[in-house]
Amino acid sequence: MHLTDEQRLIQRHVREFAQAEIEPVAVEHEQAGRYPRDLIEMAAEADLLAPRLDESVGGAGLGVVSSLLLNEEFHRADPGIGESVTAVTFGCEPIIEYGTPDLVEEWVRPACRGEVVSSVAMTEPGAGSDFAAIETSAERDGDEYVLNGDKVFISNGSVADVSLVYARTSSPEEPHRGLSSFVVPADADGVEQTPMEGYMGPGATDIGQVYLSDVRVPVENRLGDEGDGFYQAMTFLDEARLDVAAACVGAARGALDLVGEYVTEREAFGGPIAEKQAVRHRIADLETRLGGARSLVYEVARDLEREGEVDAARSAQAKLLATTLLEDVASEAVQLHGGYGLFDEYRVETFFRFSKVPQIYEGTNEIMRTVVADGML
Repeated sequence: MHLTDEQRLIQRHVREFAQAEIEPVAVEHEQAGRYPRDLIEMAAEADLLAPRLDESVGGAGLGVVSSLLLNEEFHRADPGIGESVTAVTFGCEPIIEYGTPDLVEEWVRPACRGEVVSSVAMTEPGAGSDFAAIETSAERDGDEYVLNGDKVFISNGSVADVSLVYARTSSPEEPHRGLSSFVVPADADGVEQTPMEGYMGPGATDIGQVYLSDVRVPVENRLGDEGDGFYQAMTFLDEARLDVAAACVGAARGALDLVGEYVTEREAFGGPIAEKQAVRHRIADLETRLGGARSLVYEVARDLEREGEVDAARSAQAKLLATTLLEDVASEAVQLHGGYGLFDEYRVETFFRFSKVPQIYEGTNEIMRTVVADGML
């Protein structure tokens, strides 16, 4: 894949950072189930936290392709730490697009410096893929809104300093027209954040539940016009799915890197197992599929840079292809490691556990197939 000289420099910078700072401590963070605040601070110092956000708000001001390269390399080094580092500013884009300058100053700039962690609170116990079915309410009371509801499976949910909360402000005949989005500080009265135990994904990531009980926020904390939340979210998700696809490409690359190292060193039946045709062909097939997925992801990214608008169907294709590929790569990585693949010391089991996660968040793969079919038919 062709990259500009600047993009190659960025890729090399991120890779060197990840190899020096993330890979050596990946197993330690995984075993401890520790959210990597130390690495987030280090990434902020290296100007790697907010690649796509404009320099005017504290970001790095990079293009779409460059920002995806960061995402890819972080997940290549470790999917759990990669998720946490790249999600620090999750939700800042809508604040910039639809929020007031004061909200940007209060939350976006600190997030770009690694001083604040943001999150997006969309999913509810009874509303996941059917986003328009959310029941969290936001009732107008003078110059404030009063929010009540329960959000689950929220990335950064228990560690976030601020959440972008989607809530129902009206109940029209078409439910998706009655949603709005709000910037809600974690320390607001009535906000309760708790980690969700038993998560299958990597231990270095945080998945939490957010309870809202008579939480008051000023009208200024609403993003855009009342009732525009659904449309804001769909625009946000179309681009976020491209980030997910790049993360999966990176994680697949990382898992294959580990396989290559292991099969070259591991000997059985008189020689390295890398010499066995069955092993070589399996790796060759996965390497070929990885190349195809990566090409699609960055082709869609270049189109987004050129046209300024993401194609929802092609973004869904990229996520569907990359997430499916990652599961296959991670499964083979465990299999080719044999018994060692079942232990975290060899790291491939972390990639395997992660491989199911991106098939569910930012729209399940079933929803991706619906979006792709809608675009075609």
